[in-house]
Amino acid sequence: MLKRTKKILALGLSCMMMIASAAGCGSTQSQPADQPAAQTAETQQNPSAEPTGQNETKDSAEEGLHKLTQQDILDIYDPVVKAEYKDDSMSEAVKSGTGADLELTEEEKDKIRSMNLKIALEQDHLDDSMKLIQQAFRDQCEDLNIELSDIWVATAQDGASQMEDYQRIEAIAQDYDAIFTCPSDAAMETEILKKIMKKTKLGCMLAVPFDLDWNDPNFIGITDIDAYQAGIYSAEAAVKILNGQGKIGTIGYINGKNGTINTCYQRYKGWDDVLAKYPDVEVVDEWYDDPAESKSVITGLLASNPDIKVLLIDWANPPADNAQTAFKELGYEAWKDISMVTIDIDNTITIPMATDGPDNNYTGAFVAQTWYTAGANLVKMYCKNLLAEETGEAYPKFVVSSPLPVTVYENLKTNFTYCVPESVTEIPVPAEIDALENQWDLGVEDIWSK
Repeated sequence: MLKRTKKILALGLSCMMMIASAAGCGSTQSQPADQPAAQTAETQQNPSAEPTGQNETKDSAEEGLHKLTQQDILDIYDPVVKAEYKDDSMSEAVKSGTGADLELTEEEKDKIRSMNLKIALEQDHLDDSMKLIQQAFRDQCEDLNIELSDIWVATAQDGASQMEDYQRIEAIAQDYDAIFTCPSDAAMETEILKKIMKKTKLGCMLAVPFDLDWNDPNFIGITDIDAYQAGIYSAEAAVKILNGQGKIGTIGYINGKNGTINTCYQRYKGWDDVLAKYPDVEVVDEWYDDPAESKSVITGLLASNPDIKVLLIDWANPPADNAQTAFKELGYEAWKDISMVTIDIDNTITIPMATDGPDNNYTGAFVAQTWYTAGANLVKMYCKNLLAEETGEAYPKFVVSSPLPVTVYENLKTNFTYCVPESVTEIPVPAEIDALENQWDLGVEDIWSK
């Protein structure tokens, strides 16, 4: 219908030009079809705004995929923390505190330094996000004279491999002042984690055991990134890239869908809350059981839905990296056949984004989560837990850190430097990213360097 209308308009325009030419005034002007819509006063940043509605996008929609502008990113950005923790075993949600609630005075630090503490960290996998957490632990422990005695990483990214870790840890848990972990399947791992917590203090990221007594002094608490906000950002970016009309494919982790990883569950809640506002966007979804095996899920969804134009996929590494491989094998052309939006910063997507350039990168946008800050917060929360035993002073047992504004090619270097501190030697600024020029500035108040 659109093409037919254009033909009718074109025929009418030709007739008008012929008439005007006969009268001696045949000049015409036209606007390029891919020129972005002009910004208006109504598109200014609104920090407390809810996810934008479908009409705003439809009014400025043009054919083809849309590359996000800096104004688009500012429109999506919202510094207000909305995170809360609630699983199916909880009657009430726990609201997030702030990083400021966990800051330690020098006097408090000296008390911790005098305790000669020994802790250990267990993780279910090792990508760049987990490396950021590890380095945050190292930096905080060095400052606080805490011995980070052991770091264990599960042999495979599944609950069974992590259960093997926990069984070994449970036998020696009493030898540590605290154990910290990132549970990948809280339903499967609840009982063993509670056994560990009977022997020593337990701090978590991603999820906590079900039916947990949050007031137990051996439960340190949980720190996380604002996963709900990341879900909002990524879904809004996907809809804007799609121009508010068409088909989006979503790929997520089944353990997030079923709520056993609260971080992923919150991301998908953000997706759902945004996508429900856009009736002209058709959404098809699929779920992977094992992130490493996500490629077959991706190719299957694309094969059954060849009209997908934007893929919204959780986890940069390996799922989003697997998607890049699938796109290449299918012969997809970036920004013509497909664009991808993902969550988490990882060099498997950042380096291709930098080297492929703004016109050829499959990753149209991603949300960089501040995992280093979340890791640092968990060590500080542990200190607050120890100090509370002496003072009785309450502290928040759930604290999230805010994601950076949506990352695209034009602000990749800027956001990388805010997300990855120089102390993270395992993830230095890649030469490909460091060489980028004419990058946008942050564009919002810096709440990450404080």
